Amino acid sequence: MTSRRIARGVLAVVAVAVVAAAAVWFAARGRAPKAPPAAPRVVVLGIDGVDWEIMQAAVAAGRMPNLGRMINGGASGMLRSIPPYISPSIWTTIATGKLEEKHGIKDFLGERKRAGMSSPTTSNMRQAKALWQVAGERGLTVGFVAWLVTWPPEPVNGYMVSSLFEELARRDERAGMLRPWDDPQTAVHPPELFPALSDLLVRQEDVPDDLVLRFLGTDRHLSRPEVAKGVDDLRRFLASDLTTLEVAKTLLGSVPTDLAGVYFRGLDLACHMFWRHRAPEQWPDGVSAPEVETLGPVIERYYALADSFVGEIAKAAEGAVLIVCSDHGFEGHGARDGGGEPRLGTAMHREGGIIVMAGPGVRAGAAIEGATVLDVTPTVLAILGIPLGRDMDGRALVEALTKEARAERPIAFVATHEGAARHGDAEPIPSPVDDEIKEMLRTLGYIE
Repeated sequence: MTSRRIARGVLAVVAVAVVAAAAVWFAARGRAPKAPPAAPRVVVLGIDGVDWEIMQAAVAAGRMPNLGRMINGGASGMLRSIPPYISPSIWTTIATGKLEEKHGIKDFLGERKRAGMSSPTTSNMRQAKALWQVAGERGLTVGFVAWLVTWPPEPVNGYMVSSLFEELARRDERAGMLRPWDDPQTAVHPPELFPALSDLLVRQEDVPDDLVLRFLGTDRHLSRPEVAKGVDDLRRFLASDLTTLEVAKTLLGSVPTDLAGVYFRGLDLACHMFWRHRAPEQWPDGVSAPEVETLGPVIERYYALADSFVGEIAKAAEGAVLIVCSDHGFEGHGARDGGGEPRLGTAMHREGGIIVMAGPGVRAGAAIEGATVLDVTPTVLAILGIPLGRDMDGRALVEALTKEARAERPIAFVATHEGAARHGDAEPIPSPVDDEIKEMLRTLGYIE
């Protein structure tokens, strides 16, 4: 999918290196990967910003065939989000089954009081155990790729490719250092995986022109500065998502785990950047005709790309229960502030995200009603046969499961999966890419 299009032979070498590094790490700790348990493997695929209504229309039009097959052969429904729809908070809720009052991740930034400044929210601030910890402590192997708010990566019974892997790998490449960041906190766990995974980095210049052109309505206006900027943004989002895809496919195929998770952010970025081209009537200052003609189709076509990611992950995790979810839907610039200006950032989000499930033990054609972002973790635990914490705020979506699956692994409860000691820090850990992240958040209207 890239112009350098990592050859099969190169991918094979990288996969071998990943397996070797993982095997060394497991062996050193006496935790060699074990055979899958009686429960099926579970893969949670998070795609930021997928809207329930837009997705349904795309499936009906045949633009999202992979999700269409999952819906027909599995269970699906709207996944209600929690206002004000702040992605770091919501993705942490999805991974814990708890409200932000319990998990502690409340915003994009956290204050570093001694430094007198803010930094992007980091994993040390989370005050509740996430799926990868709960499952790992029960003896299951876990592997997560790019999940939001997972830097610094935590030690897990498996691997964790943190939310800053891509940014830190690009920084190291620019500095001529294809190795872990020279600090106790690195981009992945175990850190031995970093060199092999860095070889999968997709640069912006690696994204082929013919792929970019598939998203555009025309190539007649590419010389116009405002159009060229939009194309550059698109190329950047594609490079990021393609990097995540290459890393996820390699790890899912070469280091299978009982529980895995992958997060793609490009669709949300595309919706923020290109909504005014999709719906220019919502933009009071007007959008030029060349911009609309060129960039108007980007969002619909990015939905199709996201669907291809579903197909690729499903293939890499064949035989697993696949759960595809999003953190919120999208209403665009329809909302206005007090001065009548279109609102940006989280004000462009809306309640209706998606949940689609398919695989062993999932009911074919089942409708999921009343689900919220709080219900993903309890549902995953139920499928894996792990007791739910009574202090979780969500429920297991048992209506999505067959009677046989429910009988084999009846829902059980424990008071909590949390230890007696409170964990989670009040302040974020600064990273060497904080300025880049804050600039992107500013561009998207998330911060001022």
